[in-house]
Amino acid sequence: MIEMSLEILERTRDGNDLEPFHLSLVQAAVNNHLTPHGIGAFRAVYDAVASGQYTKPWLAGVEHVTRDHQGYIYWKGTSIEHFTFSVMDANQLRQTTQHLAEKCRHIEALGLPVCGRSYFNDWLQEMPLDFPRVYKELLHLTGTLYDHEDGRAIFLMQGGAGKDGWPLEASFLEVEGGVITERNLPVKFGDVEYHALTGDYGCRLARCGQAEHNGPGAASLAQVLDWLERHGITQIIAQQLVEHLKTNLKAADAAGPTPEQRMANQA
Repeated sequence: MIEMSLEILERTRDGNDLEPFHLSLVQAAVNNHLTPHGIGAFRAVYDAVASGQYTKPWLAGVEHVTRDHQGYIYWKGTSIEHFTFSVMDANQLRQTTQHLAEKCRHIEALGLPVCGRSYFNDWLQEMPLDFPRVYKELLHLTGTLYDHEDGRAIFLMQGGAGKDGWPLEASFLEVEGGVITERNLPVKFGDVEYHALTGDYGCRLARCGQAEHNGPGAASLAQVLDWLERHGITQIIAQQLVEHLKTNLKAADAAGPTPEQRMANQA
């Protein structure tokens, strides 16, 4: 059992590529704590790993959803969510996972890639498949909307981060009178972009009509469209914003993985 366990660990990056339950089987095998049923399950894992045919099982049986040892949840290999498994029973886990998959399938049906940045925004779930492409892309690329105290619309982008993972700056686009301006704001060590924008630059999370104490991601699609109209975000301006946001993402990809991506790669 120990030799088989060592081979499993060697072939799965010290168990990082295993489903957490399967890693627990390997640990139990090393400690000689397997039950008769567990021995059969362990041998099945060994056979799959040794033959090069091991794949993580779907989380709660929901197709395309997997998890890692830190509780991060993946849709087709892309990290999009984090679950606290200790507070969920089997039924809650299954329902939550099914809901996650439904959201991801809808985003894909819109012709958009699924990513953690926009997965949480409720407005995407209301979006019809024939929604105007430019607004579809803008609302997908926009993770969080902000208002400046003087009325400017703020669209957060990906800023630079240090080797320790903390952001060095907040990069964002602001729209005023039909003019788009790109700005960068230093972020204090240990803070995130939100603190720099709200504490140092006079911004707040956009008030789109969502319930009090909720972020703009909880707004309805109609409320977000009304917010865009109030800020003069026409289709022409929306297209310009999309071009800026895409350029930012390309630059961020060229600079290397984000802290979240590095954590996922190490998991």
